[in-house]
Amino acid sequence: MAGMKRNILANYLGAGCVALGPVLALPWYLSALGPELFGLIGFVSMVVALLGLLDAGMSQALVRAVAIHFKGDGGSGGRTADLLLGFERIYWGFAIGAGGLILLLSNKIATQWLVLDKGSVNQGQYALWGAAVIFMLQFPGSLYRSVLVGAQEQVYLNGTLAGGAVIRHLGGVLVISAWPVLSAYLVWHALIAGLETILRAWLAWHTLGSKRRSRRWDDAQMRDLWKAVAGMSAATWLGALTVQMDKIFVSKMVDIEQFGYYTIAAAVASGLLQLVYPVMQAALPLAVQLRSDHLGLRRLSFRLFGIFALMVVGGGLGFALLGQWALEIWLKSPIAVESVYPVLALLLVGTALNALYNVGYMHWIVHEKIRRVVQVNALALLLSLLVIPPLVSFYGPIGAAFGWLAINLVGFILSLEWIKKSSYE
Repeated sequence: MAGMKRNILANYLGAGCVALGPVLALPWYLSALGPELFGLIGFVSMVVALLGLLDAGMSQALVRAVAIHFKGDGGSGGRTADLLLGFERIYWGFAIGAGGLILLLSNKIATQWLVLDKGSVNQGQYALWGAAVIFMLQFPGSLYRSVLVGAQEQVYLNGTLAGGAVIRHLGGVLVISAWPVLSAYLVWHALIAGLETILRAWLAWHTLGSKRRSRRWDDAQMRDLWKAVAGMSAATWLGALTVQMDKIFVSKMVDIEQFGYYTIAAAVASGLLQLVYPVMQAALPLAVQLRSDHLGLRRLSFRLFGIFALMVVGGGLGFALLGQWALEIWLKSPIAVESVYPVLALLLVGTALNALYNVGYMHWIVHEKIRRVVQVNALALLLSLLVIPPLVSFYGPIGAAFGWLAINLVGFILSLEWIKKSSYE
């Protein structure tokens, strides 16, 4: 438990910097670039997140595999290093292929999807080029992150997360202040993404105590693990896509300025949700090891649910009392506050339900209940496709926020089956 507490503290340091970095930098980006270019930055973030769905499920399956294999290696990292070598090739191949596809489609997306003035189409295309390059450099970093989480070397990992967030956004503010153009933002973020991935790669191989050139592709091991990875990826991809559906529809159905304001609210809600992940990240390897100890896993689950419930109640009271005042201090724009506040209020309710949902989701991962994950995520995706477009059409961005809330309510209710003692025994 001492190691878990240390990892939770380290995870909060890393997650805090990752969540607060863009939030603190946002007013400078908005002021220097203006609402329209800031909206394109929001679109860049959404595109990178959508491309990141290629990692959906793979990272969770890899954390589970590393937690099992690294312990079985006795800490030597032999079999785990073979896994890392194999998945390096897969991740870098995905990164280059998906990024290249976005580069090829950039003109069509800028002209046929985004709601832009004629003079802004070129800026939209530049934004897509930047998104493609940032993704290609950033995506493989999630592989090395999974290895460090599974090996429970989360202090090292969070050092890179915290340092990367500070440099990315503090440097980003300085760069944008000196050169208030979209291209400066994109070049800087691509550079930091590449450096952070390189550092994580070095830490992952160092943790396993192995060198890349001494390892080999283990066909049997890769084939066995790929079955679990493919199943988990398909299941989690549905859920990850659902999380992005509100932003996808808003980016198509409203002008780029209103989309920018929506992404501000979504960034705050997403940032607060990050407070859950340090605990989950530290608890998942332990939960995997307790998968045969039903009583121990049940105790851990109730403890996690209690922690998340306290966070939700405390956060809700804080927003009710200080939310609008904080937005006024932060954004320094009455127009921005008027657009962001009601959307954020609804998104936060959905985010609170999403936080509590994670306990049940952890059980599905630990017990490899992939079919259940597929069922719940497929239902959520179907609801998002049916509910969000008409809500956005009638009510604008706030309709998308209401759709996000409704979808998370359904997922939360279905996730509560872990409370039944018989469900996993």
